[in-house]
Amino acid sequence: MATLGSVFVGSWYAMSGGKKADQGPPINAKSKDEESFIKDFLKKSEEKKEAH
Repeated sequence: MATLGSVFVGSWYAMSGGKKADQGPPINAKSKDEESFIKDFLKKSEEKKEAH
């Protein structure tokens, strides 16, 4: 029982860990304007990718 429980919990934990990878690398902007520009650009490029 313990073996099956650890397999299920381990697989659940491994499957739930992928959310951090979607965030991408940190943005090292020098100002808030630059950071918002980069985020907006990335968002628009993702929308273009999904449209194709």
